[in-house]
Amino acid sequence: MQYYNVFTYPIVRDQLIVNTVLVACATLFVVLRFYSRRLRRSKIWWDDAFCVAAMLHTYGMLAMQFHYARIGMRHHVGVLPAANITLIAKMLLIYQIVYYNAMVLAKFSYLFFYLRIFVTREFRILTWMCMGCAGAYWLGSVLQIFLICTPFEKNWSDVPGHCASQNVAFSTIGAFNLITDVMIMALPIRFIWKLQMSIGTKMALYGIFGLGAFISSITIIRIRVLTTVNFNDLPYSMTWAAFWSVTEPALAIGNSCAPMLRPICKAVFPSLFASAQAGYSTQPASGPKPILSKNNTFDRIHDVDIEYPLTQMDQRSDGDEGSLNDRSHDSRSQDGPRQFPRSVVGDNKAHS
Repeated sequence: MQYYNVFTYPIVRDQLIVNTVLVACATLFVVLRFYSRRLRRSKIWWDDAFCVAAMLHTYGMLAMQFHYARIGMRHHVGVLPAANITLIAKMLLIYQIVYYNAMVLAKFSYLFFYLRIFVTREFRILTWMCMGCAGAYWLGSVLQIFLICTPFEKNWSDVPGHCASQNVAFSTIGAFNLITDVMIMALPIRFIWKLQMSIGTKMALYGIFGLGAFISSITIIRIRVLTTVNFNDLPYSMTWAAFWSVTEPALAIGNSCAPMLRPICKAVFPSLFASAQAGYSTQPASGPKPILSKNNTFDRIHDVDIEYPLTQMDQRSDGDEGSLNDRSHDSRSQDGPRQFPRSVVGDNKAHS
């Protein structure tokens, strides 16, 4: 086994620096996510747990990218010792598993965040369906790792056997990854439009949830790069594929944390949010304050911090009361009636 200076090639050096910065930023976003939870006195839930799990897998991706550089990434296969080539091929199998884990965990984090803030039956069913699609994407991705070559040893050894086109497999799986991203990004569009709030606030929510479009563009770039990988000269041709495979989950984690950071931004820039508060009120201009009843389609929620007051159609039937709307995960949730629903960045307290 021979080891190389990871900064020998400028392109590898620059990619490692960029991904290190991105992973550090993703880590900061995760820390701020939990600090925001503390500011709002919100309980930790599954969306937070999946976010941390995705972050840990992304650390593994970055570590393997560094080790790839150390054992010969960007060198042509003809100048590398056989032991290095074998290790690179074996690491590719682990690299794929860690990548798929990181991506699906980030998706689950976002979907459980949806379950935290939206409480209508239809939306929750669609969210669980998206989770099923994300789980199917993960299962298919992992299965192809073990089924693409027969025997399995053919992945790293020149033994008799057969391997299907790995470029096609990677591109196909990348396409399914993109489809699930679009599904998750599109899921709240119709429901947000039905919320009882100003157009400007709706546009702000669309902007927050639409950040996934940037991640989708990274996914498209990665798919294109995967089609150019030459598996006969893997150490040299894998450079950009390795780079985007770390960049994508790091950005996805940051994206999943962004909606939770409003309390921190509000604390840092109080004047900005004070002006926004003056331009929008959750209270009606006159008359009694509206409350939720079985006869009302909408209820306006008053949040003590004037966060985005997500309101929605109450689709409960008399026979399923509590089945969807008793999922309060916050310390302040038991102070009054059920919350319909929590805000984007914290929790709404029912106002009566």
